Amino acid sequence: METRENKRMRNQESLDREKQEEIDSDKLGSLPDSILTHILSLIDTRTAVQTSVLSKRYRFLWTSLPSLNFYYFGQSRLNFTSLVDHVLGCRDDTNLTGFRLSLYKEVAAGCISDCISYAVRHKVQNLSVRAYTKHSLITLTNLFNASSSLRTLRLTNATSCNIELPKSVSLPELKVLMLKNFEFSSQNYNADILFGCPNLETLILNKCLIRKRDYLKALNVNCPNLKHLEIRYWRSVWEHFDEYVINVTAPKLVSFKFQGHLMRVNFKRNLLCLDTVCADLCYPTACKTVNVSHRRRRTAQSFIYMLGRLCNVKSLFVSLKTIEALSSIPNFRKFPISSIFRKLRYIKFTVKDKYTEMNASIDTVAQLLKRANTKFLVFSLTKEQILSINLKPPSMKSRHKDANPITIPTHLMSHILESSPSAEVLVIELPKVLLFQMERV
Repeated sequence: METRENKRMRNQESLDREKQEEIDSDKLGSLPDSILTHILSLIDTRTAVQTSVLSKRYRFLWTSLPSLNFYYFGQSRLNFTSLVDHVLGCRDDTNLTGFRLSLYKEVAAGCISDCISYAVRHKVQNLSVRAYTKHSLITLTNLFNASSSLRTLRLTNATSCNIELPKSVSLPELKVLMLKNFEFSSQNYNADILFGCPNLETLILNKCLIRKRDYLKALNVNCPNLKHLEIRYWRSVWEHFDEYVINVTAPKLVSFKFQGHLMRVNFKRNLLCLDTVCADLCYPTACKTVNVSHRRRRTAQSFIYMLGRLCNVKSLFVSLKTIEALSSIPNFRKFPISSIFRKLRYIKFTVKDKYTEMNASIDTVAQLLKRANTKFLVFSLTKEQILSINLKPPSMKSRHKDANPITIPTHLMSHILESSPSAEVLVIELPKVLLFQMERV
């Protein structure tokens, strides 16, 4: 049975909690409308509209949101499109800083076009669209022309082809462009598509491809102010690997990241400003009728030739999967890349599931290589969290319980150092689980 004293204390705690809630409510209510609308713009627009029932002050506050976020997952399509029509029809006429439309179920193409058109008319600065429609394409030709406000544009096709790229655009202030799941062809692309973006600084191509058996064979990236280029998981058909190429003219490029299946990338000019290169290669293995070893070796050879145009890089990030591909080349030293990385200072081996990372001086690694009489160099972690460089794997008793060693072929490690006469530091990420076992070369 509850005592009188316990009951009194429980009531007092309840009163204190209610008083604190009132204080917090007053603090929130004392904020100016500009801050409240900014807070509401960070959440889903449906939720922001629902705050209109909180008080008279919130009743129309959502109509001044500077950024709109629409997400469509599993609710009724009619309810979703009604919400979009209601918000776009009732919102005031102020300009937008951001507009995000993320569709994970099918929506009519007209709804998507209306959203993009509304955003552009209200001088949106950051636009992100994940389109999902099956019956008709969304054509951007008349939606983007002469937009002087757009700074960031992210377009994603939920299925193979929802958005049709225009052959030319005029986006003079665009800084960031990300295209995901796009299929380039002679029908929806020509070399002038990026000329209308003279100030573009970041270009990300994710899971894109050039349509096979098409007149288009080369994707020309001609951007005088481009600083960051990322090509992720390019989807070229392996049998047509030699037919397609991405030509890059970007004299101010600072960083280049390549991830996934290698696409032939041809850099037209010397990259004097290049600071960082990240390489995480993989090669197609799904088809059982092809020779996986041949694909791996071919991928590595193409990657090496591409590296010849990246000689000014200062920091090189290489995944263990890339090391595995490079190790498959039996005559690695015959490739004409001696001392290509004259400015390279920093080398890093990266892993997918990192446990920790450790540093080693290039001099230490070089001295150990001189004494090496085995085919592998082993990087591991001792119990004292100290990096150990050995010629043989550590015993199970000495191996740290959470980190696994990684092995690098000595001939490959030697060639990397010989190609980088100014290198100073080698950084090694140690994985929780070994991602692959190096084949003997």
